[in-house]
Amino acid sequence: MIPGLALLWVAGLGVAVPSPPRLRLSFQELQAWHGLRTFRLERTCCYEALLVDEERGRLFVGAENLVASLSLDNISKRAKKLAWPAPVEWREECNWAGKDIGTECMNFVKLLHTYNRTHLLACGTGAFHPTCEFVFVGHRLEEPMLQLDLQRLEDGKGKSPYDPSHRAASVLVASL
Repeated sequence: MIPGLALLWVAGLGVAVPSPPRLRLSFQELQAWHGLRTFRLERTCCYEALLVDEERGRLFVGAENLVASLSLDNISKRAKKLAWPAPVEWREECNWAGKDIGTECMNFVKLLHTYNRTHLLACGTGAFHPTCEFVFVGHRLEEPMLQLDLQRLEDGKGKSPYDPSHRAASVLVASL
């Protein structure tokens, strides 16, 4: 008798004692067994804002000084990146206020929302000057775009935290 078949037969009779489920997998086990793909952007951190856009097959990521667009099929593919740093004068003012210019006086993107079929609403700390921008993501699904709509800058007070160490949660409600 084949050992695998014997185990199935015994389990079918209710004699086998099930082992407890495994609760932890190492990073190496995930990579080897589950086809885990990693994502990393150079010279940035703090991937706090994530937005899945299934219609476009994209994952939008808000990070330090940028918004990135990744393929849902393979996030390891080269990301489309949109630089969105805080203006120099805001960074200097932040530094004069006693904050660290290298770690706190950046634009940490905290919120991403689908606004309409062609735009996202992105909000960030703006070096302690919260700000929101509309990001053009394109009309066509085949060719992902990522471009700031500079005509539609909004004050982010009350929408995004000032401090990069503070967390944020939000819901975008469209009024008709």
